[in-house]
Amino acid sequence: MYHKHDRQEIGAMAQMPQTTVEQWSVLRAVIDHGGYAQAASALHRSQSSVSYAITRLQETVGIKLLELEGRRAVLTEAGATLLAQTIPLLEELLSLEQRARVIGGGEAPSIHILVDSIFPKPRLFRALQRFSALHPHVDVHLRETVRQTIGNVKEQDFDLAILVAEPGARWTELIANIAFIAVAHCDHPLITRPINRAMLARHAHVEIFGMEPAERSTASSGKIWSMNTVEAAISAVRQGLCYGWLPQYLIEEELQDGTLARIPLEHGTVRYTSLGLRFNENSQTTTVSALAQLLTEME
Repeated sequence: MYHKHDRQEIGAMAQMPQTTVEQWSVLRAVIDHGGYAQAASALHRSQSSVSYAITRLQETVGIKLLELEGRRAVLTEAGATLLAQTIPLLEELLSLEQRARVIGGGEAPSIHILVDSIFPKPRLFRALQRFSALHPHVDVHLRETVRQTIGNVKEQDFDLAILVAEPGARWTELIANIAFIAVAHCDHPLITRPINRAMLARHAHVEIFGMEPAERSTASSGKIWSMNTVEAAISAVRQGLCYGWLPQYLIEEELQDGTLARIPLEHGTVRYTSLGLRFNENSQTTTVSALAQLLTEME
């Protein structure tokens, strides 16, 4: 059994707007272009049809929306208030129509992308910014991952992925080769003379979760700090608490100003992690390919 407030809500939902999108759009055009004649020219309509739309709109709302100052049409206070409230609705409807054209053209309205946290952020954000400018009606859903390999992620979880590339990974394009270099604070004892693996074991070593060496030798095990994020590892090394292999592109500033320094190891000063670009074979649309191209180009 319906309650009174239920009937009121249903009645409100069933009401149809008495004004039209066209009428409000014409009003906006009159204001944007400074008059009836200018709006008619911009809308490719007759001036009489513009005048009629404004007249009908004012009659329907029961408020004067426009007044003339010389030859220029200006909004009344009430007109300015109502048009300001209407403009977001007009913009949203235009966006909806454009998105419908995207879908009608066979393109997906959204893209789900997985990106490993060590992929350079400036490169990622430049690509996404450019993509947004070129495809404003496609939503990009971005999820950052921590050292997941392409083989360990289900294809239904992404349309496009930039993940750790295992050697020999199929259907994967190498998109970045991240250099991790052995560094410590400039005052750390490891910086003063050539170092071998046995000497490293005397000092605390920071590792980033998922980036541990496949086989850790006894000589280099020592005290290990395991961090979940690259940023935490960098901070620990910057404070002089430990040494570690850190992404070179993230510590260039510290290397240049002398806060951090390379450890003079006899060998193994640089390690590399390869990141691969992988499509979901069921969602390789033109739009997804366009985003992939931008991610590849924005180095």
